[in-house]
Order: sequence, then structure tokens, then C-alpha cells
Amino acid sequence: MSLPSLDTPIQRESVAEQVARRILDLVVARQLRPGDQLPPERDLAESLGVSRPSVREAIRGLSILGVVRSRQGGGSTISALDAQALLSPIQFFLALEEGNIRALYDARSLIESDVARRAAVNMDDASLDRLEGILAAQESTLQDATAFRASDFAFHQAIWQGCGNPFLRRIGESLNVLGLEVRKRASETAGVLEQSLRDHRLLLDALRARDPEAAARAAETHMQNVFRSTVGQEGT
Repeated sequence: MSLPSLDTPIQRESVAEQVARRILDLVVARQLRPGDQLPPERDLAESLGVSRPSVREAIRGLSILGVVRSRQGGGSTISALDAQALLSPIQFFLALEEGNIRALYDARSLIESDVARRAAVNMDDASLDRLEGILAAQESTLQDATAFRASDFAFHQAIWQGCGNPFLRRIGESLNVLGLEVRKRASETAGVLEQSLRDHRLLLDALRARDPEAAARAAETHMQNVFRSTVGQEGT
């Protein structure tokens, strides 16, 4: 009796892949932390019993993944390991097809609406006051798209934190970061920032009213508006 699974060749990792995996394992085990300097290439090669070119290739691969930051003449360090650093490869994938962007904002609508629903219950008055301060300052950035994007991130970050679920906070932050590159073009379009500001006001008002469903609707509407302006379409 033939067993098809046994006909598949065994895939062997290259030495560079093994080196990269060893470093990733140390990061996962918290033996290497953000900002830690990796040993010089020669020392790393000696300690792992591999060649310097293999180490060099592994570091190059980890740099592409956003796990390692390399500087000319300055060695290599573990990156901040935040969403901005780790999601760059997926941002490239998103940019390849418009359908990917549609799927991203579909996911954001689901996550952001549930985050807002929970935040309406969990955010205390002090957190809402801070959110009010962010929104008030945001009005002065309408002529500066870069400053507005930073304020926009801070606004949503406060809500992610206020939802009370650290996993939803991480997911919300990651999805937001994924859309940053494609969103840059839209933020330069007349009227887009003003619409986002109006959306933010409606969302904050719903949070202030402690109305979970109104907050969820406001967040979903905001994501739909963001999607339309990002892809330049009138429909979702």
C-alpha cells in the first residue's frame, strides 16, 4: 500500500535558517530583549559553530522580518519588537492587491466596533478626559497630515487600552499599523481629515454616554469612511 506522505522529500533547513531560528528562540524565551546588542558576527559564528557568512545571512533575514536592526559599523540589535517593526513584510503584501486592503478594513471594522463596545463600559472618567484632550488637540492638526496621523493613532490607542482586553488592544494596534502606508495617500486628500475628526467626535460622544451599541456603530462607520477614502470608492 502506497503512503503518499512518505513520498514527500524531507525539507532541510539551511545553516542560516538554523541560526535565525536559534535567535528567534532566544527572543521568545526573553533571553534576548528589545534593544539588546547581538554579539559581533565573529563571536556569534564561533559560539554557534557556524561560518560567518551563515550568520550574516541569518541576520539579514531577521532584519527583513523586523526582528533585528542592523547599522553600518554599529552591529546588530534586537528591534523594539512592536507592531511597527514586525508588520512591515505584511504591509508589502497588503499593497499588492486592493482586495487585501478591503479585507484589512473588514477586519478592522469587526475589531474596532467590539473594542469601542467594551470601552464604553470599561473606560473611566479620567481616561475619557484624556481622550477628550487628544481630540481637542487633533483639531489643530487638520492642515498637517503627519501630525494628524500621530494624533489619530493616539486617539485609537487610548480606546484600545480602555477596552480592558490586552489581546484586543494588540490586534487593534497591529491592524492600524498595517494600514498606515496605504492610508498616507488618503490623508493628503481634501476633506478626509475633517471627516475623521467628525467620526472621532461621534465615537467619543457615544463613549461619554456609556452607550456600547452607539459606540460600536460609530466605530464601524468610522472604519467604513476610512476604507472609502483609502481606496477612493463610494461603496464598501
